[in-house]
Amino acid sequence: MTTSAVADPSSSSSSSLDPPLDAARHIRYWQRCFRSVLPHHYTSNDSIRLTLGFFILSALDLLTPSSPTPLLTSEDRARLRSWVLRLQHVHGGFCGSPHHVLPHALTTTFDPETKTYIARDPSNANIAATGFALLCLGVLAEGDGSDAFRGVDRARTLAWLKKLQREDGSFGEVLTDDGHISGGRDMRYCYIAAIIRWALGGAEGDKSLDFDVDALVAHIRRAQTYDGGMSESSMHESHSGYAYCAVAALALLDSANPDPHATTNHYIHAGIPSIPSLIHFLANRQFVYVDSDDDNDVDNDTSNQPLPDLSPLSLSDAVPLMTGFNGRLNKLPDTCYTWWNSGALSLLGESGLISREPARRFILEKTQHRIGGFAKHPGGPPDVYHAYMGLAALGTLAGPEGEPGLRPFDPRLCVSADAAARMAKARESMLRPTDDANGSNGDED
Repeated sequence: MTTSAVADPSSSSSSSLDPPLDAARHIRYWQRCFRSVLPHHYTSNDSIRLTLGFFILSALDLLTPSSPTPLLTSEDRARLRSWVLRLQHVHGGFCGSPHHVLPHALTTTFDPETKTYIARDPSNANIAATGFALLCLGVLAEGDGSDAFRGVDRARTLAWLKKLQREDGSFGEVLTDDGHISGGRDMRYCYIAAIIRWALGGAEGDKSLDFDVDALVAHIRRAQTYDGGMSESSMHESHSGYAYCAVAALALLDSANPDPHATTNHYIHAGIPSIPSLIHFLANRQFVYVDSDDDNDVDNDTSNQPLPDLSPLSLSDAVPLMTGFNGRLNKLPDTCYTWWNSGALSLLGESGLISREPARRFILEKTQHRIGGFAKHPGGPPDVYHAYMGLAALGTLAGPEGEPGLRPFDPRLCVSADAAARMAKARESMLRPTDDANGSNGDED
């Protein structure tokens, strides 16, 4: 049962957080995911093994302040860094699983017409795996992160990324054998394209490697719907997950804007026709959560059911006990949507519209599992996706003061602020002039 929630910005203090985050429980959950084999339910997800790896590694990175010993040792970091780089495709981009990495003889062929070597298996590299590979390298980097992208072929990856952009500005997921761009036109690929461009400095150096930024911004702009939300693409249904991806993509374009005269949030303002309408849509995804006696008890015979008791409803500004978020109108609350909505509002500078304490209480009391991790819905089992998004939501809701037990969070990249800083340092190091004429960052030793 749900009713609308009223946000109280003054309730964001962490002085009396109840309940506190049981970080030790989550560390045990993520260490099991890291050190042992994932449950058989993940077998069909082998093609996105790199994505699953990102959630596990980044979660351990976020939980580091709660552990007296390193959750990822130097040996772990070196081994996993080498594993990620082995997923790099020789013609640009990364593959999502070792099972997609083919021997060189099967990946390359000589084209006598262009007198160049081209990919025989271009569809094995995909845009999502490439974005997650760069994020993993940032999480795994040691020191200040300067060497995080050492071994990444910047020029080939950016050239490959540019080929994934369509004329309408959208991005696909993979290139097929005949050069066709395959995959949807949704905001997830736009966001990941912006991550790759920012991380590898696509706006810097050789401009021929950069994609069409204005076309991407125009594609995002067309996706805002009548209710203020953002959709997968033009004329589709609004969805807060797509809204976050759109806002974060524009924020990353602003972060990499080489124009010194550009206004603050230039691309956010250019890519969202009505920011107030989007804020209204996102803020209204939060609503009061009320326990049901039996959520699975469905009785269509309404004549046997009493009329709802409306007496508790009030127009006062009282802060509700517990609030969840959904991604679309009339949908159930879901752990990940606490992140998608709070992340987007944070990037828009409106995180104060969210009632932090009741949102925390829903995650920690209703979707947190006894073995650690978070479930999609109350009463469900944990999974690595929702378990990570739960931590992301807690970190984002906390804002600059931080969630006790977690590292500060960067909502642009959905990683810890420390990992984002290491990636920024790696980006700076990669763009520093070198003797490498083709723009590659060299091979991994």
